[in-house]
Amino acid sequence: MALGTGILPGLLRKPPQNVIVASGRIEGREVTLAPKEIQGRVKRLLVDEGDTVRKGQLLAELESDQLDAQYASLAANVANLDAQIREASLDVAYTTKNTSASLAAAEAAVKSAKARLAHAKAVLVNASAAYERAAGLYKEGVVSRSAFDQATMDYQASRADVDAGEHDLNQAEANLAVAEAARDTVQLKTQHLRALEQSRQSAVAQLKEAQANLAERNIYAPCDGTILSRPVEVGDVVSPGSPIFVMVDMRRLYLKLYIPEPHMAKLKLGDPADVTVDAFPGRTFPARISKIYQQAEFTPKNVETKEERVKLVFGVELTFVSPEAILKPGMPADCVIHWSAARQPGSK
Repeated sequence: MALGTGILPGLLRKPPQNVIVASGRIEGREVTLAPKEIQGRVKRLLVDEGDTVRKGQLLAELESDQLDAQYASLAANVANLDAQIREASLDVAYTTKNTSASLAAAEAAVKSAKARLAHAKAVLVNASAAYERAAGLYKEGVVSRSAFDQATMDYQASRADVDAGEHDLNQAEANLAVAEAARDTVQLKTQHLRALEQSRQSAVAQLKEAQANLAERNIYAPCDGTILSRPVEVGDVVSPGSPIFVMVDMRRLYLKLYIPEPHMAKLKLGDPADVTVDAFPGRTFPARISKIYQQAEFTPKNVETKEERVKLVFGVELTFVSPEAILKPGMPADCVIHWSAARQPGSK
């Protein structure tokens, strides 16, 4: 902000040694308040130019149908994914449980079929031996035809039992293969569930971004300060970066001075100063040099005499050590800057 400043070298008739006396005006760092990411229409303006505001105070409200629609769509997407994840979780749990039970039953069936086949083969060995003996004895006339026929029937029955056992074993092993293949189905469904969960994470991130954009509809004061300008009106459409307010940060007040060129070699950053203002006679506000301009300029036109206006000066800023709320931008102020004689050119 451009505020007039001046130099009053005669402020103290006999200034003490190692001090520079000057005058200026208190200024403040400007803060521009604007939406960062959104475009919206100004719905309400709660403060005006010149108003003093506190940190966190609501200053304005924006509205955006596009943001509302985007947020509603993203919220619906997250809700839909939640429903799909619940359904997929139940499906994975059911398929896993069913597959485990089917696999256990198939393994038991294979084991049982192998045992029956082994028994049938053992019976067949005995029946085959009995048949061979009966056939020989029948030829010799030792056993009757009926005994031979019985041995033949026992052998054939045992052969049929072995064939049936082999068939049962093949069927049980096929069922086991199907049950084992079902484990692949579980993996596929588990992968589908994980994909849904990843999609939800992405959707939630988008929803949080939309929530952050919605939060930008409310403009709050970032610090204590004074509103300098309000370039918008209710109903105006603002884009990202468009200023809604410009304010002065009351925590970062400083005194702007102009120091004649011959005195600049005496000063350095951090030099202490005592500041007084007309509004509070008798009070002194400690400050330090926080900035020394590197380029000289002619004394500003608001300095009283023509002789002073032709002098080259350097801008100097003094930051208050403990800013107090009673100091305001625009206040005229006088100061005494204390410098070290050890830095005086030619000093020993």
